[in-house]
Amino acid sequence: PGQRVTMRAAARLDFGGGWSDTPPYSLERGGTVLNAAIRLRGALPILAQAEVIVEPALVLESQDIEATVRPRCVGEVLDYANPADPFALLKAALVFRGMVPRQVDPNLPVAELLGPLGKGLCLRTATSIPRGSALGTSSILAGAVLQALAALLGEPVGDAQLFDEVLCLEQMITTGGGWQDQIGGLTGGIKLIRTRPGLPQAARLEPVALTPTLARGLEERLLLVYTGQRRLAKNLLRAVMGRWMARDPEMVAMLAEIAALAEAMRDALVAEDLDAFGDLIARHWEINKRMDPGCSNPFIDDLLAFCAPYTVGAKLAGAGGGGFALMVARDAAAAQALGEALARRFRDADAG
Repeated sequence: PGQRVTMRAAARLDFGGGWSDTPPYSLERGGTVLNAAIRLRGALPILAQAEVIVEPALVLESQDIEATVRPRCVGEVLDYANPADPFALLKAALVFRGMVPRQVDPNLPVAELLGPLGKGLCLRTATSIPRGSALGTSSILAGAVLQALAALLGEPVGDAQLFDEVLCLEQMITTGGGWQDQIGGLTGGIKLIRTRPGLPQAARLEPVALTPTLARGLEERLLLVYTGQRRLAKNLLRAVMGRWMARDPEMVAMLAEIAALAEAMRDALVAEDLDAFGDLIARHWEINKRMDPGCSNPFIDDLLAFCAPYTVGAKLAGAGGGGFALMVARDAAAAQALGEALARRFRDADAG
């Protein structure tokens, strides 16, 4: 008791190729994604902590919503297949790691399950990111939780295994998803990530060197704007992949195009050409809207139109529909001016 493992992780900022990492597309064609691990306000925003406690109990804490649950019976933990449950991820992780066996009477009290051990577990999470941020929070948090539990058990796992485990965990809680979020947030820097068709989806990472000129340009011109909008990605995943499985010709072409855009974006960054990079971001957003018209709405359209005079390209992070908007300003002065304009326009709102 008292032994504690703490894991901190970055958020994921996707530039191009998102959707190509999602099964079944990635299993049939392979995926290509360009993304980055980022700090927010200088800090790693995702935390998972596992601690051994004296009491033979399970204590699940979410500091985001200031809530704690103490499952009384095993069945409450096994009931993890509900993405609306804020503790579904933690419950599924306990089952995945074998700390709560599947083949146990669901009416068995947790105290009796843990009684022979003479101790229990507190599993705690926290993020400094708004819910529905589109920065890959849930997948990255899943990786942090799984690694914290593995380390507490004395069996930490390697990166490739951890990435696959997150895919399995997301299937358990029925949200689905691809591999880019966990790889993007759990490995540092900007990188082009590729997989070949088939199983396993073994990722090959090609880091983009952050030269002084590129670093300065991104610092001056790359902006994140929170829209205040939220959307559950699960339903969107079903819609897009449903069109792929139906072999909708337009969807087949668009998925191939966004994978090619990811490579073109990488080339623009290597060339330190942020104007070209911004143009490609804008092209990607146009494709996203064709893939799923619901990824935008009148508020977001109005927000991006308001920002357009200051930017060379913008798109919503992740699958769209809400969260953060990624923007490439025309220059450092335009970035400063846009920040001031947003502050004036949304003085009393959540966006900014």
